[in-house]
Amino acid sequence: MKPRKILFMVASIMGAIGALPGFPGLAMAAETLTVSISLDIPPYVIKSASEGLEVDIVRGALSGQQLSFVQMPYADLQTAIQQKKADVSIGVQPTDASVFYSHGLIAFVNFAIARKSDHLKIDSIAALKGRKVLTWQDAYLELGDEFASLFAPGAPYRADDIEVANQEDQVRRFWQGDNLVIVIDRSIFAYFSKKMGHAMSEVDLFALFPPVTDFKAGFANAALRDRFNQGLDGLCGNGGYAKLLDRYDVVFPLPTVCP
Repeated sequence: MKPRKILFMVASIMGAIGALPGFPGLAMAAETLTVSISLDIPPYVIKSASEGLEVDIVRGALSGQQLSFVQMPYADLQTAIQQKKADVSIGVQPTDASVFYSHGLIAFVNFAIARKSDHLKIDSIAALKGRKVLTWQDAYLELGDEFASLFAPGAPYRADDIEVANQEDQVRRFWQGDNLVIVIDRSIFAYFSKKMGHAMSEVDLFALFPPVTDFKAGFANAALRDRFNQGLDGLCGNGGYAKLLDRYDVVFPLPTVCP
């Protein structure tokens, strides 16, 4: 029998098995899923989404699945499923009942950060009033009700919230400006600051926000969401998740993702 004919027969058999109720994973794994993910934010997403903590978590949770990562700004991630731009959208908040959301898969430890040389004392979110604050897109959705009451669209200090789509640009603008406060995950800030020739000893960190912010994956169908959750539970149970944190030098309370 010719090799091509053999391959065709094998593919046909696998497709038929995958279509059976007992073997949905085989059919799904044969497909390439489009995964929307953020622009590069090392150490979470690195080198055009070829590596990074988030990338490796998704690969681990969907082991054996063909994945094609597509990068986009955070605001677009929130609607990627609804607009059929992706099968999976990583790092989103559960805001739409038509989307199937996973367990929390990543957490960020956000701080308000200021230069030591500016001698700012920021002991509360209210102390941000009247200051220019650099955040990521739609940060008000993740930083708690008090922050949203000041900086959400229509709020009294909205004009002082400078949202930046690319977090490397966010950090660069902080170091190039004066009397700015940046709200950002500590690991992201440290990575880009080091790259730009700055040290953490140059800044003050103010813990104003919930210690961690959980982000989820959004899915177009419930079966794939359930499969992802099972894979994520497996990563937690076998120590794989903790190893990824060590690999990328990210520190946050592990129970927020792995109970």
